[in-house]
Amino acid sequence: MSEKNKLKCEYCGDAYVNHGFVLFGGYLSALIDPMFQKMNKLLPDCMIRFVDIFLKFLFNIHLFLRVIKLSENVEKANTLRSKVIWEEAIKRGIKMSQVVFMGIYTDNYRAKINGEYVYFDSLPIPDSMNTLRKNWDNKYYFKKHFMTQDLPVPKYFKVSLFKNKRKQLFDKIDKPFIVKPQEGSRGRHTTTHIYNIEDFEKAYKIARQLSPAIVMEEQLMGYVCRATCVNGKLAGFYRAEPASVIGDGIHTIEELVVLKNENKPERVSAVEINTEIKEHIGRLGLKIDDVLPKDKKIFLSYRIGRLFGGVTREMLDELHPSFVPVLEKASQFTKLPVVGLDCIIIDPESDEKTQKWGIIECNTLPFIDLHYFALFGKPKNIAGMVWDLWK
Repeated sequence: MSEKNKLKCEYCGDAYVNHGFVLFGGYLSALIDPMFQKMNKLLPDCMIRFVDIFLKFLFNIHLFLRVIKLSENVEKANTLRSKVIWEEAIKRGIKMSQVVFMGIYTDNYRAKINGEYVYFDSLPIPDSMNTLRKNWDNKYYFKKHFMTQDLPVPKYFKVSLFKNKRKQLFDKIDKPFIVKPQEGSRGRHTTTHIYNIEDFEKAYKIARQLSPAIVMEEQLMGYVCRATCVNGKLAGFYRAEPASVIGDGIHTIEELVVLKNENKPERVSAVEINTEIKEHIGRLGLKIDDVLPKDKKIFLSYRIGRLFGGVTREMLDELHPSFVPVLEKASQFTKLPVVGLDCIIIDPESDEKTQKWGIIECNTLPFIDLHYFALFGKPKNIAGMVWDLWK
């Protein structure tokens, strides 16, 4: 985590957001989203196309007035997700430019495909396939819809504003459980391994900093995995685990972290011991200066991936085939041309029927770059599959 983000909010991890702005957006979404969903179902396709044409007209006006500029520098791509898309466009001879608004390099782009300009946010999705009719990013509603299709999701509840009702939910759910904002990404303000009511109330307050709506859900055990599907087919499967240490009966947890950092792979970031990590291991009944028993392994955080000292692997080729039809069924049910399904799986290489697993989140704008930069495994050219949607 950068020093700047560390000073702002440890619960945001490496992706700090303005709490007040995000919270206001959450309240606005709670008011507008139900109405938008109803209107979206009723709006004819011709009306949606009219809106697209109007927005393109406004874009060209701003471009003419030089409020907007276009950059051809792929190194300025706003995210790695957009960069792998852009690099694949260059390979295919597709001219792609980045929108620069008042000097700010945005994650919006323009590309010339089949003789016409198309405009998109990071991932180029054909208008004919852009069928976002439900808020699949909502961590509560996606589970509600998936359950109607017998798709595996953890048990979940929407958390009440009232303390007495939260106590009722606490008594009802299996322990441990997780508390998280209803919408959002990158694990911001999420708390795992909750066993007692005090930690529940603290986790609720942390999540409420970003969202008026909070979800609590059963904590499944296993690896965090990302299944990315393109056009209803499984295109990549990425497994990640948080940073961990294994006890030797001699060193404290803090000392084990120091040793881990001294021997980490070059592409893995050092583990920074912060408040969030201390609270996480505290919920496991441990303190940072405890000596960890020999061969006892603990995860230091719920945050996964190389940037937090964890291990990542692209393993579509090793995934047990029993998972494929389930994940593709989920993808096809959303009708999204590109979707990321976050799962918790004990052993992705064993039959899915022999273990308890579930889909915990649905991402309508997934970070496809995860499948390119894993520490181990063969990268998958998902950007190529995205561009193939235009054939």
